[in-house]
This record gives sequence, structure tokens and C-alpha cells, in this order.
Amino acid sequence: MLDFNKFKLCLMGFFKSHGFAYSDLEALNKKTGYSEWRINWSGDYNESFKEKLDQIKDSVELYNKALLRKDLLAAKAGLMDISIRIGFLASRPFNAISKDLRKILNNKRFNWPSLGNGYVIPNEYFDVKINEVDQKELIDLNGVKIILMDFTKFHGVTDEELERVDKRTGRLVWGVNLKNDFNKSFNEKLLALQIAFDGYEKASVQKDWRAVRAILQRIRLINFQLYNFSNAIGIALENALSDKYFNWPSFPEDYKVPAHYNYKE
Repeated sequence: MLDFNKFKLCLMGFFKSHGFAYSDLEALNKKTGYSEWRINWSGDYNESFKEKLDQIKDSVELYNKALLRKDLLAAKAGLMDISIRIGFLASRPFNAISKDLRKILNNKRFNWPSLGNGYVIPNEYFDVKINEVDQKELIDLNGVKIILMDFTKFHGVTDEELERVDKRTGRLVWGVNLKNDFNKSFNEKLLALQIAFDGYEKASVQKDWRAVRAILQRIRLINFQLYNFSNAIGIALENALSDKYFNWPSFPEDYKVPAHYNYKE
């Protein structure tokens, strides 16, 4: 599994070497009252990442079980929870890391060396042996894809609607192409991120600041791509829950998923 915590620790060492104290990383913006940094420096990202993935899996199972029972309220609850948990995944860690790395890379205080035209990160920083993810660590998002494909087909959503582009944003109205292999897209990016994390650590030890800068740019880009992909799935789920398209029953007050589903809300 990705070691976000090790990357954060290495990044904190980089800050410390430039005169930052831990309190600077926890500082609040005087105008907004929000943290200056989006990364949760004290949080256990490894655990929270695994937890969110397990919760998504549980929500997928709830939806499927409820649909077999024709329990639309529980199915709706499962679909809502998938959407919420995908959103959390997109926000932290992916968007948080991407946003903060952009701040770091654009901060003149760090006196970044110029990469110059045609700079290539030395191969020595990347472990060529890491070319696949352990099967037990593969993340199954195709379960979400199958739900969306079956749902839209059942409700008669046409291919034209699924492929319709928002004229204002230039993005798919349904967020993501349901014909794509979610697992392949997601897991390949996670593998690339782990390789980049390891490369960043090696370049930092060597104090090769050109390579550090280039690898951080790569890490920022991969996190941005993972954020966009997760967010796109979230948009599709929100569309599936929208009254604009489908007539879901309303939750009664204080609704709880029935105990026989053994589901943790």
C-alpha cells in the first residue's frame, strides 16, 4: 500500500531544512481562519486511506444487497455513502498533496534550481523492479463502475447522455467515461505515485535539488490526476442520486440502515 506517511515525514524534513518549525505547518490563515496548508501533517494518511477504501467496498456491498431485496432506501444510502467516501478520498490525500506541492514549488523561499530545457530525472532514483502492485493491494473500483453502468442502463440513460459534454467546463456531464477500466486507471496511477515517493526520498538524501524539484512536480501531477479521477466518479454518483434524473424515495426522519445488513454508517 502507498506510504503517504513516509512521504509526509520526508517533506517535513525538507521544510525543517529551510527554517520551518512544525508550528508553521499547523499555522492558520489570519483572514480565513483555515489552515495555511491542506495536508493534515499530524494525521495518519496510510490508515485513513485504507479505511476509506474499505468503507467504499462496504458501501458497494450494501447497495448490491439492498438492490437484490428491492430495498430502495438502503440502496440509496449505500450509493450516497460511496459518493461521500469517494469525495473524502479525492480531497485527502490527493487534492491536499497536489495543492500544497504547487505552493511549495512556486515558493521563491526554497530557491529552486532551474531544470533547464530537456532535463530528465536520473534513472537511479526510480526502482525499476517496482512494476506491479501486489494483488492483495489492488483497489477494486470496478464495483462502483458496474453499479453505475447497470443503474444507467436500467433507467434508460442513453450513450449520448453519458457522453454529453458541459459547454461551460468542457467536461463530461456524467464526470467519467463508464466504458473505461476504473481499476486500471486508478491502480496504475497509485503505482506511479509510490515509485515517485521512493524517488523523492532518494533524491532528497543525495541533496539533488534539481531531481527533487522535478520529482515533486511529478508527484503533484499524479495526485492531481487521482483527484480528478476520483472527483469524476463522485460526479457520476451524484448524478445517479439526483432527482433530476431518477425518482428515489425520500428518507424518513432518523432513517437507519436496517441491522440485518450489518453495515457501519
